[in-house]
Amino acid sequence: SKIQPDTQRGFERMERSRRSNRSTKVNGKRKTAFYDDKKKKRNGLLIDLNRWEMSSLKRYRAHFKLDTRPNIPKGELIEVVARHYSQLPKMRDAEVISQFLFTTRKYLESNNDGHED
Repeated sequence: SKIQPDTQRGFERMERSRRSNRSTKVNGKRKTAFYDDKKKKRNGLLIDLNRWEMSSLKRYRAHFKLDTRPNIPKGELIEVVARHYSQLPKMRDAEVISQFLFTTRKYLESNNDGHED
């Protein structure tokens, strides 16, 4: 089936927009949006705590029992959370995935009761 001319122009516009949103120039070099979002570090972190809502920061504080004063401003709470987060042990993806698979396999084997599918 043939696409109508106005529909085709719409697709072309969407594709141009999608492509332009996906990459940007950084220091004269073209970088993808993934690079800009994931690799940009603030305070040495890969996450932007400024985007978190105050309620999320408070839940983080409560979960990890961080010692702060009761009515701490958002900026100071971000500093406390960032300091705590940066001190957490670093996880390696391959190690986490292999441990997950090992644990899942052991769980399935223990619940199989000798019955095979």
